[in-house]
Amino acid sequence: MKSLQGWYIYLFRGTFAIILGILLFTQRAQWNVVQYMGLFWLTVGLTNISWARSRGRETGLARWSLVAGILGVIAGTIALLRPLLAIYFSNLVIALLLGVLVIFTGLLHIFGGFRISSSYGSQWAWGSYLVGFVQVILGAIVLIYPWEPIPIVWLIASIWCIITGILLLLDARRLRTQAIFDQEEGVEASPR
Repeated sequence: MKSLQGWYIYLFRGTFAIILGILLFTQRAQWNVVQYMGLFWLTVGLTNISWARSRGRETGLARWSLVAGILGVIAGTIALLRPLLAIYFSNLVIALLLGVLVIFTGLLHIFGGFRISSSYGSQWAWGSYLVGFVQVILGAIVLIYPWEPIPIVWLIASIWCIITGILLLLDARRLRTQAIFDQEEGVEASPR
């Protein structure tokens, strides 16, 4: 059953991302977008680290997943602790740091997509490219407009979460299908 390990992480992350995207779109006044994204980045960062430790070595993607996970945990923690950090750092510094971390995480998704594509084929990589591209745009908007939450950030963050969630659910389905096929064929490991 080793080959089935891992698809549920994508299922969890995808479901969480879609729920978060819907909440971001419908509940704007109740919580700050930074807190929503912080919760998402923290959760995804922890699951990336878990995946890197459990399955990353056998797929050759442990390094990418571990770095993305660490950056996600750092960005999520900074976003969630922003009110406390504001005592020691200006909001501008916090916003700029978050913007840079989001851009780096997006770039890791894009570069990880190239790695996935070269190892397993492009059908496994397009989701990583798209998520990374939208994440880089989101980080750039944070860097350009660090002082004011412009309405487009809500929309982009909502869309990013929903797209990311759908892509992760599709990856979970593909991984599970591949793992079942591999198990029936007697192959030990699947592409992720």
